Amino acid sequence: MSSVMQQGLLITVIGMGLVFAVIVFLWWLMGLLVRATTKEDQPLALETGDEEGLEGLATPEQPDLGVKRRAAAAAVAVAMALEKTCSHPQSGQALEKMGGGSPWQSLHRARQLERHTKRG
Repeated sequence: MSSVMQQGLLITVIGMGLVFAVIVFLWWLMGLLVRATTKEDQPLALETGDEEGLEGLATPEQPDLGVKRRAAAAAVAVAMALEKTCSHPQSGQALEKMGGGSPWQSLHRARQLERHTKRG
């Protein structure tokens, strides 16, 4: 192998090694910053005889899964009912019933037909 080729490979390996070393260093630095900036949750120290303090620590009751599903189903039903009552056309058939679309579309379609017939 020629010395130029060996030199090129050496430069490539050194460059790739530096890139990966910098990536690992940045990964380590981000982990260090996360550990330095986050506060750890300290457990609450309660005395065993303090029953009133335990009542305040009770977790709030989670809504039942069935209630959430019924609420989601009701929201979907309302959205479908609102969509059905919308007055805007959504399909090509509805546009044809209205006369083929807006005047803007009619103008441009007419221009396209003119160009097509002029080509000959």
